Amino acid sequence: MKRILNLSLVLAVVLTTMGAYAGDVDFALYVKNESGQGKKVSFALNQVKKVTLSLYDSDEVLIHTENVSAKQNINRTYDLNQLPEGTYFLEAETELKVARYEITVTGTKAILSKKAISEVYKPVVVSKNGMVSVNIQNTYKSPVSMKIYDAQDNEVYNGNLSGTNVYKTFDMTNSVDSKYTFVMTYDNKTFIETVAAR
Repeated sequence: MKRILNLSLVLAVVLTTMGAYAGDVDFALYVKNESGQGKKVSFALNQVKKVTLSLYDSDEVLIHTENVSAKQNINRTYDLNQLPEGTYFLEAETELKVARYEITVTGTKAILSKKAISEVYKPVVVSKNGMVSVNIQNTYKSPVSMKIYDAQDNEVYNGNLSGTNVYKTFDMTNSVDSKYTFVMTYDNKTFIETVAAR
């Protein structure tokens, strides 16, 4: 199985941490409009306990990433003065979904989109008594590529699925290996889950 590697280029991004809240459901990102803040973007995340925030350039090069755990509202300000003009993307990832927001840096200002330009819900993979079920909320109805690998990285399943709500069950009661890795790709995202088959 091809291993997915993260290539990261760390640039000087000044981060101001202002606080932290969370619930245990879906999250909402709110753009804070502050006059005269220049090339800074400020936002708050509500209703989330853990989130990974990542900043990418237009070539999908990772510029900055951080894992945040909180019991209160998460507030962040990113100072983008060191970045050249262009388009960047802020990605917020929780256990439930990955949401992407666009940042435009021009002249003396940076603007963060108020709405997500994409939201991808993560697959739910459940193993019980040798039966493994996969459920994908496929909002944009994009093709879903699913591959399964055994413990020796041999491909044991390769299929394409479609629909708004993709659901598939695999009977692994007679499987040779005790663990299998599911690789699911849709909406330009790849999700990897390793589960016990029995």
